[in-house]
Amino acid sequence: MRSRAIFRRGLGAVWLSALVLSLAWGCASTPEYLSMEGDQLWETGVQAFDEGDWEEAIRRLERLVNQFAGHPQSPEARIYIARAYEERGEYISAAAEYERFLQYYFNHGLAPDASLGICESYAELSPHPQRDQSYTERARDACGVTAREFQGLSVAQTADSIRTAMVDRLAESVFVEAEFYQRAGLHNSAILVFEDLVARFPETPWAPRAIQGMYQSYTELGWEEEAVEAAERLEREYPGSEPAQALREEGTPRAAAPDGPTGLGG
Repeated sequence: MRSRAIFRRGLGAVWLSALVLSLAWGCASTPEYLSMEGDQLWETGVQAFDEGDWEEAIRRLERLVNQFAGHPQSPEARIYIARAYEERGEYISAAAEYERFLQYYFNHGLAPDASLGICESYAELSPHPQRDQSYTERARDACGVTAREFQGLSVAQTADSIRTAMVDRLAESVFVEAEFYQRAGLHNSAILVFEDLVARFPETPWAPRAIQGMYQSYTELGWEEEAVEAAERLEREYPGSEPAQALREEGTPRAAAPDGPTGLGG
């Protein structure tokens, strides 16, 4: 009996020691920022951002906006979070954080920057023209919103430049598809895709190239009348383009221009 009591007391001491160690370890492993108030989270979060510690900046500033939503620096904290995600190359998360900022603080002075941030984040996700262009389309649309809603500000000019680049990439993607059909000898399909490109993206440099592609496919099919019409269209709609100049140098026949009979060969 005595030895059993001693064993129980010894086992109890082991449990107690384990509990004390567990509590001590738990206290030691608890992140310091979890016990911070709003002002401390803001100051140390910005400091972490300035030092390039994006992960720690996100941790601290996310706790600030989640636990101290009414803190006066909450709007700025969301912008810092979004930018930290950008620095880490996590553009989907960055765009989501910028969008969340606009949901809560659309009239804030940083709203133009947040709007541009969405535009730039999706533009960073825009892939090679041979891949799916969903993010390119989202970038085009987001940049268009920024350009319209913040006219007169520098962010609008930047956004419009990015939007133009995204439209060009979308047009290029369609052109790559048409060229694929053309190289495969599927000229009817190529002509349809080239025509779609001109209809959707007439303001891009790819539009005259698409008409040139239509001319080439019509020629390969032996459709002389359609080929001449494509050459005339190229001269009429994009007379200063390189494809139009190339057809002139080839001596391709066309109907007389409104101001006189200046054939492509002349």
